[in-house]
Amino acid sequence: MTNITTETCASLLDILREKNPLVHCITNYVTANTVANGLLAAGASPVMADSPLDAEDITAKASAVLFNMGTLSKDRLRAMLISAQKAADMAKPIVLDPVGAGSTDNRLRSTMQLLRQFRFAAVRGNASEISALLMTSPITMKAEKGVDSAETTLEDKISLAKKAAKRYSCTVMVTGSTDVIANGGRVALVSNGVPMMSKITGTGCLASGLVAALCGCTEDSFEAAVTAAALIGTAGEIASETAKGTGSLYVGMLDTLTNITPDIFTQYAKIENYTGE
Repeated sequence: MTNITTETCASLLDILREKNPLVHCITNYVTANTVANGLLAAGASPVMADSPLDAEDITAKASAVLFNMGTLSKDRLRAMLISAQKAADMAKPIVLDPVGAGSTDNRLRSTMQLLRQFRFAAVRGNASEISALLMTSPITMKAEKGVDSAETTLEDKISLAKKAAKRYSCTVMVTGSTDVIANGGRVALVSNGVPMMSKITGTGCLASGLVAALCGCTEDSFEAAVTAAALIGTAGEIASETAKGTGSLYVGMLDTLTNITPDIFTQYAKIENYTGE
């Protein structure tokens, strides 16, 4: 099994800017602005369109598709189903962010409907969200605190990522202080980021958007997810060096995504190939 390298991930940054992939985002309205600005800064072209009437046409033009379950509605789910079918027909990568998947029966049922009907390139979520996707019944998670992640050990996250990746035959990223990315026999740990990032609404959604954008640049969704995790974490670390609070951290992250070079990425990225059982 080929190990992933920081240099390989760094090279994707130039490809992202050169290709400028169109990413069709069917995302939640709370974080749409953060995702759009972050993708633009990184070098992608986001289209934030969640109408069922637009779904097929925009997906046909896109390099990749992002589904975010955060503010789910009947129309938004319908748009996802239409978009997913078009993406499947045209072999375009789809990334799923199961926001709060275990917090309501509706979100879990809708997320599972998508996972059963379509194959995804990648799924990114916190430990609680990925745990919900591995449960056989939408009972569960009644005690889950909104979309926040429960406390989980690194070993638990590695196990979750590997199990979910096997079940859904895709790359799975379980986020936290250390992000765990798994696909088949490959597992990587990414330890970039700062705690203050969790105080900005939408950083997780942006991470999913970056996974989608990078999936539009490479057929290796594992490589795309590892790069996205290191990229957004590095942006947070660099921005935190001068940030005075969450507002300046957010702006600083956008500036870093705009200006980061492969060399700077390589200096900051903390990527480890996990070889344990």
